[in-house]
Amino acid sequence: MSKLMIGLVLGAVLGLLDGLGAYMYPGVAPMMTSIIIGSTFKGLLTGLVAGFFARKFNSLPLGILVGLTTGFLLSYLVASMSPDPAGRYYYLEIILPGSILGAIVGFATQKLGTAPKQTAYP
Repeated sequence: MSKLMIGLVLGAVLGLLDGLGAYMYPGVAPMMTSIIIGSTFKGLLTGLVAGFFARKFNSLPLGILVGLTTGFLLSYLVASMSPDPAGRYYYLEIILPGSILGAIVGFATQKLGTAPKQTAYP
């Protein structure tokens, strides 16, 4: 499987698990569908970025950093625009799992999968 596909599949699966983790907060029950879809989409985007980076660069520390940063930024965007009815923002609850997801996907895309084949031009 290619590095890009590893990133997309792992990002989607971990994003889904991240979204399902919101079941621990009973106050968000009416928003569970959008939370699960949004978290899965965040995971897909993070996997896409990490997979593209892994195709171009073979650096484990930079791959983890790119995944972590992408997960952090996407999670921050979601956390900053979604307060609960009382006006409370869930920065830690959204950004921490999103950043961890990014770091894991960044690691996996560097360690697993196949790099694109280099072709020699005649």
